[in-house]
Amino acid sequence: MRLRNKIFLGIALFLVSYPVFLVLWIQIKPYYGYALTGVGARLAAVTTGLELENVRHGEEKAEVSFTDLVMTGEGLGEIFLDLKIAVSDYSFNVPLTFALVAGLFPFFRWRKMTLVEACLILILIHLSYIYFFCILQLFHKLTLAGIRTTSRPVQFFLQFMWTFTDNMVIRFEPFLVAVYLWLRNRTEDLMFLPSERAARDNPKGSGKQARS
Repeated sequence: MRLRNKIFLGIALFLVSYPVFLVLWIQIKPYYGYALTGVGARLAAVTTGLELENVRHGEEKAEVSFTDLVMTGEGLGEIFLDLKIAVSDYSFNVPLTFALVAGLFPFFRWRKMTLVEACLILILIHLSYIYFFCILQLFHKLTLAGIRTTSRPVQFFLQFMWTFTDNMVIRFEPFLVAVYLWLRNRTEDLMFLPSERAARDNPKGSGKQARS
């Protein structure tokens, strides 16, 4: 296929698949957000030494409750810390990412495992957002309440990681996934001999040659 035809086909696939992925994502997003929020909140609870009390999730926002035992004037008491996380804050680029990958199919041939790896990268990015957001907010609330204090290096690290994930990784998510898939395609090309690469890219043609 000529390069011009590949470009037209890629643009067409992108434009057609984006609304499809958008509709599908609207249906899947609440379940995805609930599962990922639960995992990220549990990791944050283990890191901060708090107890995860409850995770409630609607169509858009998740409410996460943590508890901690503190010493008060009346004795040992329990403090509740509530956080709200909007799924769209970290997953708004998912339909665009999948549509971009679909638009690249005329140019690249990936193994199924490579696409699975790309999906795992997306999940890891979103999980990092939830994890660092929860930890940063929990330490901030505990510091304001005078219950715990964190060192300046720890505060700087948490603020940097969450800001970097939110302002850089999440927003450039489609580009990062596309670059990863391109690198994986280049790596796979180097692993094959020219004849094997031609057979992989054009299996029908190789079949005809084998029969002849």
